[in-house]
Amino acid sequence: MVFNASKYFGFSFIIAITCFSIIFILSDSNNTFAKTDSRNNMSTLFRISATQDFDMSDNLQHNNTMLDVFGIRKIYETKPDGFEWYMNMENPKENRRLYNYGNIKENDDNSYSIGDRSRLSVYSEEGIGNNEGNMDTYDFSKLREKGHWHKPTDWKNVEITGEYHYRGGEGPGITHFVRSEDHSSLHDGCGGSSYKNKIYFDGTSNFNKEQTHPTSWEMPHIEHNYGDLKDHWFRFKAIIYNLPNGNVNLENWLDPNNNNNWTKIGQLTDNGEWGEDGDICGGTPDEKITWGSPSVTFRWDDISIDFRNLSIREIEPPL
Repeated sequence: MVFNASKYFGFSFIIAITCFSIIFILSDSNNTFAKTDSRNNMSTLFRISATQDFDMSDNLQHNNTMLDVFGIRKIYETKPDGFEWYMNMENPKENRRLYNYGNIKENDDNSYSIGDRSRLSVYSEEGIGNNEGNMDTYDFSKLREKGHWHKPTDWKNVEITGEYHYRGGEGPGITHFVRSEDHSSLHDGCGGSSYKNKIYFDGTSNFNKEQTHPTSWEMPHIEHNYGDLKDHWFRFKAIIYNLPNGNVNLENWLDPNNNNNWTKIGQLTDNGEWGEDGDICGGTPDEKITWGSPSVTFRWDDISIDFRNLSIREIEPPL
């Protein structure tokens, strides 16, 4: 009998691929993938969930407590007595918590635009009047213990929601970010510590971590199945919350057709193996950003976006 090596190894390869596919399908956010940090090719471990779809059409008819004031589905419950902010759709400027609105203007369809650059920001419950750029401490070890930049009511565990329509431009996409207090070079840039949840107009999303401004530790893009999102309204949620073990969970959610059918398009757990700049600010090199901030920001650059129904809620983490 002649041993056919090519046939044997070809068959083995098919079995191996099949087994790997089965393992991947059965796995969820417990899969850990090695990814390369874009700044210095450092291999970083992080978790990413398989895409999960949730059809809410029936649930919405029977569970109105899970709808916000705009009729948008909440992913997680609001924290008991937690603070909620909703955009004033009649006159956004009347809400004192909204700032950096620049030349915001209302469109014919009652949405708004702000030009090709946004740093729209929203103060936390007691964030108005915070001493930006001059906090009590910029030492990460002390912030870790203290739990906030400004006050205990800072934005920390949050669900940040926006409704968007691309109108043109070459900019990459939209960013929701939290846990920073000042994006400048003051205090060695330590005030810029933040998690940045991003969605791009190329069918992907990802997560960035900024320990010191302006350096970001960027994770690779995660593909979803909903195209470039350029020709219609869609909704994007960034969710950030601390876990009991001290890690930080980040999630990206997409409602691609504005009908409350939400998909989790990315999930990452910062377990302390991400970033190397924390020691500049008195922390560990891979310091996790566990403290709250007096503001949340909706950002985009070099792109024209119509937006409406922005909101931020303090959430009860699903522990």
